[in-house]
Amino acid sequence: MSLTLQVLHREEFESRTFRALAGAGAMGVLAAIALRVHVHVEPGFFAVVAAALAGARPSAGYALALRSALLVLPIVPLLLELPEPLPQGLAAAITAALVAWLGNGREGAGTPLQVGASALAAMVTAPLGLYVRQVMETRFLPGTGVLSTLLGFGVMGLFWSVGTLPANLALHLDAVTARGSTLVGALEGEVRELVERALGLYRQCMDVVKKLPASAGRGELQKVLSTLAQEAFSLAESHAALESQLDAISQGDVDAQVRELRERAAQTQDGLARRQLELAASSLGEELNRLDTLTRRRERMLAQLHAQVAQLERARVSFIGVQGSELSAKGEQAVQLARKLSALGQEAAPEESASVPQPPQGTRNVS
Repeated sequence: MSLTLQVLHREEFESRTFRALAGAGAMGVLAAIALRVHVHVEPGFFAVVAAALAGARPSAGYALALRSALLVLPIVPLLLELPEPLPQGLAAAITAALVAWLGNGREGAGTPLQVGASALAAMVTAPLGLYVRQVMETRFLPGTGVLSTLLGFGVMGLFWSVGTLPANLALHLDAVTARGSTLVGALEGEVRELVERALGLYRQCMDVVKKLPASAGRGELQKVLSTLAQEAFSLAESHAALESQLDAISQGDVDAQVRELRERAAQTQDGLARRQLELAASSLGEELNRLDTLTRRRERMLAQLHAQVAQLERARVSFIGVQGSELSAKGEQAVQLARKLSALGQEAAPEESASVPQPPQGTRNVS
C-alpha cells in the first residue's frame, strides 16, 4: 500500500479563493472609507469574515444558518480577552471549519477530518497573513490610503483561503482507490457510474482481504484485485479521451459537406474543377470512415468496461462464497481464490473481442 495525497475538486478551491479575495477586497474598500471618518476596521477579523462569506457556497437548506454562523461565531474569540493574534486565529479557524463543513459547494458535508484540518490550517495561516500584511505595509505601502488598506485585506483573504485547502484534500493508503476517486470526479454519465461501481466493489473486496492474516495468498489476492480495478479505470480513461475527440467533430456536418461537394462536382462543367471537388469529397469520405471506426471503438471500450465491472462483481461474489474463517485457517485457499479471480479476468478478453464487430475496411462511399 502507498500513501497518496489527493486534491479533490481543484476548480472548487480555486473558485473559492477568487471569491474570498473579492470579498476581502470589498471589505478593504469599506475599511478605507471608514478611515476617512476616523473609524478603524480591524483586518484580522473583518477581512476573514468577509472572505468566508464570499467564499462559502452553502449546501441546500443551510444558506441562512451558515451565513448567520459565519457572522456571529467568529465574534466569540474577540470577547475572551486572549493575547493577539490568537483571537484572529480562532476566528479564522471557526470560519474555515464552517466553510469546510457546509459551505464547500458540494451536496455532501465535509468529513470531520477535513473540517478539523481546515480549522487548524486557518488558525496558522491567518496570523501569518497578519504578519505579512504588516511587513508589506511597512516596507512598500505605508499609510492609510485605499491601496494600502485594500492590499492588507486582500492578503488576509488569500491566507485564509489557503487555510481552507484541507477541505479539498483526501489521504489514501491505496493508490488504486486514489485513482478511482479522481476519475469519479472527472467523468460523467454512464462511464462515471461504472467507475463508481468498480471502485465500490474493489473497496468491498479489499476490506475482506485486509482481514486475512499476512501470507502469500493475501498478497496475490491484493495484486489480482488491483489489476482488475486498474484495467477498469484504464478503459474508462481511454473511453473519456475518445469521447472528447468525437465530441469535437460533428459527423453530421462532415456528411453534409461530402454530399455538397459531390453535388457541386456533378454540376461543374470544367473537368479539372470537377476532379478537385471529387478529390475533396473523397478526402472527407475517408474522414467519415475514421469517425465510424472511432465510434465503433468507443462502443467496444464501453462494452469492455461493463465486462470488467462484471468481473469485479464476480470477484465480490466469490468472496461471499468463501468463509473468512476457512481462509484464515488455511492460506492455500487464499491462493486458490486468487488464481480463480485471475482466470475470470483472463477468460473475458476473447469473449469481448469476439462479440464486438470489427470496423469496416476501405473508404465509406457517400452518395
